[in-house]
Amino acid sequence: MQSTSQPPNIPTLLGALADRLDSKYAGKAVDERLVLAQCLVVADAAYGNTAAAETAERALVDALPPILHGDTRAGYATRCRLTGQQVSA
Repeated sequence: MQSTSQPPNIPTLLGALADRLDSKYAGKAVDERLVLAQCLVVADAAYGNTAAAETAERALVDALPPILHGDTRAGYATRCRLTGQQVSA
């Protein structure tokens, strides 16, 4: 679990989200409901059931790349990782 006194590490959270999205059914379509639900899971795993998890979830959602027509879970996961690399640069 990460420290709750520091701002959320968006590249790490995007990477964790990407790992979750392409770990199962990588070729299936991705949709907004799935991504938003996984953002909650990732933030909770990183920060526990705390106010920091809520802050991290909001920051993660704000950093998400748009979902494009025809995106698969794996394809969207790749864009999340690339977005995380840009945020950390």
